[in-house]
Amino acid sequence: MSLLVRDARVVTEREVLDGADVRCEAGQIVEIGRGLAPGSDEVIDAEGRILLPGFLDVHVHGGGGHDAMTGTLDALSAICATHARHGTTGLLATTITQSRESISQALKAVASLSHPMLLGIHLEGPYISPEKPGAQPAEFVRDYDEAEFAGWLEDAAGTLKRITLAPERPGADALIAACRRAGIAISLGHTDASAEQLRAALDLCERADATHLFNAMNGIHHREPGPIPVFLTDPRCCVEIIADGHHVAPEVIAMAVRAAGTDRVIAITDAMEGAGVGDGIYGLGGHRVTVTNGRATLEGGTLAGSVLTMDDAARNLKNWCHLSWLEVAQVTSTNAAERHGWKNKGRIGIGADADLVLVDDALVVHKTILSGSPLF
Repeated sequence: MSLLVRDARVVTEREVLDGADVRCEAGQIVEIGRGLAPGSDEVIDAEGRILLPGFLDVHVHGGGGHDAMTGTLDALSAICATHARHGTTGLLATTITQSRESISQALKAVASLSHPMLLGIHLEGPYISPEKPGAQPAEFVRDYDEAEFAGWLEDAAGTLKRITLAPERPGADALIAACRRAGIAISLGHTDASAEQLRAALDLCERADATHLFNAMNGIHHREPGPIPVFLTDPRCCVEIIADGHHVAPEVIAMAVRAAGTDRVIAITDAMEGAGVGDGIYGLGGHRVTVTNGRATLEGGTLAGSVLTMDDAARNLKNWCHLSWLEVAQVTSTNAAERHGWKNKGRIGIGADADLVLVDDALVVHKTILSGSPLF
């Protein structure tokens, strides 16, 4: 299919081109310029709106009333369709701490399915801290099991792209080594680590991210800094941020983005099955989750994922942190692509995948384009 997007403010890797056109063929961007002849292309008139690289969400548990742990084609398709309506063109189906069998089943199911938005799996837990489980089911939290993890690698068949682990736990060093051998991006979270323990882990990882910065980790104390200042100041780290206003206050998010720089921030949703549906009662890892006014909580008030979508995350970060369009593209797409080695994603340039989102100045999504074909 050949597609021409006309008269857009095109956010390329280096600049914003006003009144520009983008031609897509065979799923890739083949031409960027002004006044391109339409030929036989399908034409989308952007009417001066902003064309960004499609959003990439590397931490999403569900949406549209479905959970990624279900692992069925219907569930994953519904999750993808829900997030596509909000500008996402690629995501990692994220598991939750559960039994060996439940995680194995989810990994096998995702590995067996083919969907152009589904870029792989993010294994969140179970090798995390029992002191910082958050909404992860505490009864299934455990230390690294070499045989168990080797089985999961086989189940995932190359689709396991990201893992969240607690670096201070017994066996974490061996787990980090196994992940590095397998080419899995490492994210450190649900952790009780001190600053010293985190720095030691980073030396082993060489580079690693922070899973939902500030959440499920020790806070900052001026004499016992904990992990957060290390995450924010170490150039080997990117930091996931849930910009829904519930998980982290806007002022703190602005502080973190300024400290880390937009080249080290990855916007995520941590969305659960209620995303895109509305208030109500949902499930997450066997927990009952109540969503009220966009806030997802367990019975005791613990936050249980979010109902955030990437367009809202982008809008909040742009407004709270006064980001440029180039910086919006970085935090919602480019950084995640770089972190996972997706060389043709996360950017608008010749040869890049034609995964695009067309938004207005208020970051309302008007078109989501995947592999050169309009999805929404």
